[in-house]
Amino acid sequence: MLLGIALFAHQYGVTCEKCHTVVPHLNDFGAHFLASGDRIPGVAPGPATPIAVKVNLVASSMRQGSGNDGQGLPKAIVDEVEIFTAGAIGSRASYFVEQYAVDGGMHGLLRDAWVNDRLDPWNARIPVYVQAGSFTLPLPVDPETFRETAQHYTVFDQTAGDNPFAFFDPKIGAKLTVGDTLRGLSAQIFAGPGHDRQSGLQTIGTDVMTYLQAAAGPVTLSAYRYGGERPDALSFVNRFQRTGYAVVFAKGKWTSESLLQTGWDSSIAGAGYRSGGGFTQLRYAFNRRFFALARYEGTSDPAGLARDGVILLGFSPMENARFTIEDVIARTPLTTHTMNAQFTIGY
Repeated sequence: MLLGIALFAHQYGVTCEKCHTVVPHLNDFGAHFLASGDRIPGVAPGPATPIAVKVNLVASSMRQGSGNDGQGLPKAIVDEVEIFTAGAIGSRASYFVEQYAVDGGMHGLLRDAWVNDRLDPWNARIPVYVQAGSFTLPLPVDPETFRETAQHYTVFDQTAGDNPFAFFDPKIGAKLTVGDTLRGLSAQIFAGPGHDRQSGLQTIGTDVMTYLQAAAGPVTLSAYRYGGERPDALSFVNRFQRTGYAVVFAKGKWTSESLLQTGWDSSIAGAGYRSGGGFTQLRYAFNRRFFALARYEGTSDPAGLARDGVILLGFSPMENARFTIEDVIARTPLTTHTMNAQFTIGY
């Protein structure tokens, strides 16, 4: 939930506020830094200890952890401890590694471990990048690193039947990006082994994702399609696809993000099944340190219908820290309220 690690600030001799308003929310400079593979084009990073750490503390009205009754975790936990390393490779490439020492109050896993290379010069009219390793799939809204709520986006956590695929988890593979993702038309193509970590399922075929985007002023339109194969419990081969459309509006103090996703699995319990979901989210920055956010989301899949809303207030007491408090309003089928408070700091 915090990519703007102080490591980059140390390497380039700037403050965290160079890229962020309230971390992890990016300003225009931070968006360009991210789109350039975590580099300032044409500027070599200076020497710095290539290690940074982020800690996230959570206090909730519900027991924490995944599984029944939060797997026995208390309501207040050390939610995340992340260790980062990153740096430049030559004049246009970079690397990044993100290891969760603690995730959700339990033992964490490696999330990001990638190398990114710009194939043409920095002054080329159409930028071309290639990225390889383990990384988050290209999506209109980042499901983890830049999410400001403790509540996940349910559509990115969504699975269908015996198929464990979900957009939340990183994927191993390679991605080609053509075009400026912040201006005009751009395209990204991902390919990687047909496997989901910790699923226990064998790898089948190659997953392919295509992501198209058009950015014009404050409006960004995008569409994506992901397809692959997975074995299911009845020894069939489940061929599946996920298709999504999104619109993002960002101007001044307002940011609006809306996404709709549909899915199809050819073999769930011996028959095909449709799934879907989406969300709409609105963020308002009162000033550089104080903001509010509201989100409504829902999913439909073999598990049934799910709906929830999130109302959040956030405050930055210092440039590398953030405090948020949120109310998650869910209907399952009765209406429930879950209060979450987070304190996040990175150094």
